[in-house]
Amino acid sequence: MKKEPKAKRITQALTTAQKARLNEQRQRIAAELPDLAHRDQMCKEAQDEPTLSGELRRAIHASRLPLSEIAARSRIPALALDEFLTGERTLRSDVLDRLASGLNLELTSRNPV
Repeated sequence: MKKEPKAKRITQALTTAQKARLNEQRQRIAAELPDLAHRDQMCKEAQDEPTLSGELRRAIHASRLPLSEIAARSRIPALALDEFLTGERTLRSDVLDRLASGLNLELTSRNPV
């Protein structure tokens, strides 16, 4: 029977400077957390919209491409894409077309006209 490798844990006492830096980083994280939670909630609500924009947001989240790549393929600033994902910004129809094209999506009708 093969033995499971044990995790190697290296421990050492922190210096006063390291403790101070660690506390500073913890305070920064604690300060950013409420904003991050709020943005995550906005993103979830925008993604759940029963609209074309909501469908595009779901496709973006399902994509394995990084957001920076999707933005580059769609020729839009990454910040604009981020704001679209949180619902803070709407996009013009030509930008929505480029976004769909950048994701290799095609619009089809469920009900023939």
